[in-house]
Amino acid sequence: MFKKLRDYYDYIENDHNLSFDYNLNKYLITLRDNYKQNKSKKKCSFEIYYNDFRFEKGTLKPELTYANGKQYPDIDLFDDDLKYIVDRAENTNNPKHKAKYNHLLWESHLKNNKYCKEAIINYLTFLKLVISKEKNNIENRTVQSIYENLFVLSQRINYKKKETISFLLSNLNLNNINGYNKFHLMKFICEQGKKNDKNILLKFYSYSNKVIKNDSYPELKKEYLSLLILLSKKTGNDVKPYHSLLAETHLMESEKHKESFIVHDYYIKALKQYQLAGNTKKVEEVTVLIEKEKDNLNFKEVKVEHTSDELQQWYETLDNFTTELVEKHLSKDIYEYLMLSEYIFPKAKVLDEKFSSPLMDLVSTMNFDFNRNVSESSIGGLNPYYIHIKNFSLRHLLLVFSKGTKIGKISFESLKEFLANYTWYGNDFTIVNPDGKKVVFKYLDLILPSLDSYFKQSEIDLKLHKNNPIGYILSIDSLTLKFEGVLRAFSRQIGAQTIEVKENGTQERISFDKLLENEKLTNLIPPDDIALFKFLFSKDKLNLRNNIAHCFYKPNDYSASIVWLLICAFLKLGNYKFKN
Repeated sequence: MFKKLRDYYDYIENDHNLSFDYNLNKYLITLRDNYKQNKSKKKCSFEIYYNDFRFEKGTLKPELTYANGKQYPDIDLFDDDLKYIVDRAENTNNPKHKAKYNHLLWESHLKNNKYCKEAIINYLTFLKLVISKEKNNIENRTVQSIYENLFVLSQRINYKKKETISFLLSNLNLNNINGYNKFHLMKFICEQGKKNDKNILLKFYSYSNKVIKNDSYPELKKEYLSLLILLSKKTGNDVKPYHSLLAETHLMESEKHKESFIVHDYYIKALKQYQLAGNTKKVEEVTVLIEKEKDNLNFKEVKVEHTSDELQQWYETLDNFTTELVEKHLSKDIYEYLMLSEYIFPKAKVLDEKFSSPLMDLVSTMNFDFNRNVSESSIGGLNPYYIHIKNFSLRHLLLVFSKGTKIGKISFESLKEFLANYTWYGNDFTIVNPDGKKVVFKYLDLILPSLDSYFKQSEIDLKLHKNNPIGYILSIDSLTLKFEGVLRAFSRQIGAQTIEVKENGTQERISFDKLLENEKLTNLIPPDDIALFKFLFSKDKLNLRNNIAHCFYKPNDYSASIVWLLICAFLKLGNYKFKN
């Protein structure tokens, strides 16, 4: 607790702790509230802001970012043109805080090399002060952060670069900082340094080799081997032995996870390293291991609440059925199943239905779309079509796509071949340009790039047992917007109306919903398929077209499951042939 500002300044001068005192600002707030003079109050506030500033890899990082884009803390909070911080930077002697005051000035509009140099000098002084033989493995995460700030600043203005790197080199063979931080900082220098001296990299290389040879940090073997691979490339040394050692390490790790699907991930990592090492014999051995362990990949471990034995039996039956489908049938059969099956998606008659319950009469409900507008969407409440899609259809598709992709039956090449040979997307279409030249094209060529993007990300997710929503943005955005185009092309081919003429004589494209309601189209396409199209694209349903075109979907709203639904929609619409 501080009774006056001088107490705080004395505390700062004697503060050599690597950890941050989270009570500090609480004490400052109490001190500020006790002061009656505005000048003293403002100084307390400035110190509160100062303590809340953080630097990461040489750059100022806000503690909070608000929805309107503003951040806290912000340098603009210092409404005295930073005169107070300039004074503190000059009069503070403690290198820990002298470095931070000057670093803050360097990041401000007062940017000047003298502030950057002072920050570098004092960061280095403070690190030398706190690291010693007596303080074994002190709070190294903070040491790592301070060193990263120091290194980035020294590189940025080309000041004390050699001294900064020499400091790390002098501590590699000591126990002042732990093994992980040594690895991390060497890697950081390799990746962030500008024109690194080869002799420095060779010293890192020699030390890392010694770590592996002596098994100094057995829990970090993979990290140091990956560093040796990086250093070998930069120093011209043979990289293959380290790829082989890393592969062996992955295989050793796999022994701890026998009978688990996780073992598959270690095998894949080992396989990749043996491939990079050019060891064909080991590649074959690991490939055999992968084949044997495929049955342990458990893609159906999704938490599901169920209330009956019948529901559980349905899941088990579906699991067995999809396994038989992908293992015993050709890729063509799998795609035809997705195209024609009556058991994946709900019936058209429930598309606009809502569950009615006496309980619902007791409450008022409102639905909101992705843009926070009040919506009349039927899927926002208890809609059976939406519930079926979420709980049954996507489960069904997960099993088909994951199992089919795992064994290679569902892939970019097989889907490309099916679409080319069994849908009208593979037909040649001819248009005449304004200059009178004929242009021949296939709609398939417009669809393939997005499918290629999906399968590449899907393979990554299967290997890493993750779901990276950002990886599906391109494929979903493209497929969603292309679907309206192929629907209009289909409508033109069957003679359905695609434009309407207004009273003033101007032409306008018919809306997506009107396209789906055209009698010529509904006479050809089954109502259940049209219901799926409406569910995906209509404004009062999922409304993919609108949500994606206006960026209402945020990265976490994307997923592989949306691609599965889109692929099924394209398959269903593509199930026709046109005469030339």
